[in-house]
This record gives sequence, structure tokens and C-alpha cells, in this order.
Amino acid sequence: SLCAGLVYGWPALRRNLRDVGGSTLSEQTLGGIFTAGAWSTQGGRFGFGLARDRYGTRRTTLVSLLCVIGGSVGIALSDPNGAVQLGVSLFLIGLGSGAQLCLQPVAGLFEKSGTVIASLSGAFQVSGLVF
Repeated sequence: SLCAGLVYGWPALRRNLRDVGGSTLSEQTLGGIFTAGAWSTQGGRFGFGLARDRYGTRRTTLVSLLCVIGGSVGIALSDPNGAVQLGVSLFLIGLGSGAQLCLQPVAGLFEKSGTVIASLSGAFQVSGLVF
């Protein structure tokens, strides 16, 4: 669910890059960074759906979560003016949306699967608070 925070929390992250981090990146560059992250959040699900069909839920979820970890570490260690590093890191975080896609069918294993899916969706909506 951290991945949705990428989209919902972008205004706060952008403001922190500018005000706190002293970033001198242009609005166009910041927009490109956001576009990379937002695209991977939405479009990455398609790729992970195909991967899940071919490689299974466990492997696909693992790869997706590793992308989130790599992207989070990349953001934490990035220079506020490092456009490529920020863009790649946000792209990797966005690929974490594949984990949600893979975990939704697993919810069917629980007696109250509706509650599990509602929890996943709620975490997705609240994730903007991360930033």
C-alpha cells in the first residue's frame, strides 16, 4: 500500500524536496519523476499480472516487494537534485502495486475474505499519509 502513497503523497514529497531538501529541479523534471512513478503504479499491475500467471503468486509478490524496498532505499539515499535516481526509485516503488494485485486472490483463502480485501483497499487509500 506504500505504492499508492507515491501518487497520493506526491504533493507533500515534492514540497519537501523543494523546501527542506533545497532541490533546484525544474517543475518539468519533477513532473517527469512523478509520471514515472504514477505510470509504474498503474501500468505495473499489467506486467505483474502476466508474471503471476507465468511464475506464480509467491515469486511475483517477492519481486514486487523487493522493488518497493529498493525504491524506498533509493529515495532515502537520493540527492534532492538527482532526477534520475529519484525517477528510478519512484518507478521501483510504483512496481510494488503488483504485490496488492497478487495478494487479492489470497484473500479468498480466509473465511471473511471481504474483510481482508476491504483492509487492503483501506490501506491503499490511507497510504498517502506515509509522505
